[in-house]
Amino acid sequence: MTSGGEAGISAAALLAELRTQRIGRALRVFAETGSTIGVARDWLREGAPDGAVVLALRQTHGRGRHGRSWASPVGGLWLTIVLKRDLDFDASGRLGIGLALVAADVASQEAGCDVGVKWPNDLVLDGRKLGGVLVETELAGGRVAAALVSLGLNVNVPETGFPLELRGSGVSLLSATGRECALPRLAARILDGFEGFLPAMLEDPDAVVDLWRWRDVLRRREVSVQVGGETVRGRARGIDRQGRLLLSTGLFRSAAVPAGEVTEVRIVAG
Repeated sequence: MTSGGEAGISAAALLAELRTQRIGRALRVFAETGSTIGVARDWLREGAPDGAVVLALRQTHGRGRHGRSWASPVGGLWLTIVLKRDLDFDASGRLGIGLALVAADVASQEAGCDVGVKWPNDLVLDGRKLGGVLVETELAGGRVAAALVSLGLNVNVPETGFPLELRGSGVSLLSATGRECALPRLAARILDGFEGFLPAMLEDPDAVVDLWRWRDVLRRREVSVQVGGETVRGRARGIDRQGRLLLSTGLFRSAAVPAGEVTEVRIVAG
């Protein structure tokens, strides 16, 4: 068994698998970079076309939410999609949700396992973190003029490839199933799926909400969410059309949480 090294993916191999019209047709692949979202932002400012994709075999300064670092070893899939178009804020918020759903569906099919999604941006497998998404936007005239939609997915990362502090909480498709996935095929299918699902993300929020419901690992569980300096507790009821977490917080009381960190999850009866 190989380690999913640098020979695991190339621009030519990915393009040979790709079936999209626009997404990924402009493509930059790096053996190593600081972060794909940083490269994509620079490319956007230089005139990157709509649908451009940056992919790296390894990131040295991968980025998560709230400026956190993201471990990005060789064997994972680290990519950013550039969407250069006029978007409203609600639609731009659904882009990350849509990419998470597409990646969960493709990973489940390719690896033969059941990948779930966890609000606000995680992909989970067997209760551990498999990956995540991140969306950053460029504004112009009070509207979103461009979005950078990033995915980090632990694919062919062996257990020893994770930093010590993540070995209990992180998981890869390889460590869960014992089998490697072909990175070019997996990446191409995710980009294919993203392009196919993009109209729904932009124009059919109910379809996005319905699909989230099927893979939502928090649904009907009691959760605690850290929102700023406060903790909100309630039973998770899915997401709304803006991607907010819906909570039942008491008798006839509810909350829609736009952003936060889920700090506790409990299974409850009923």
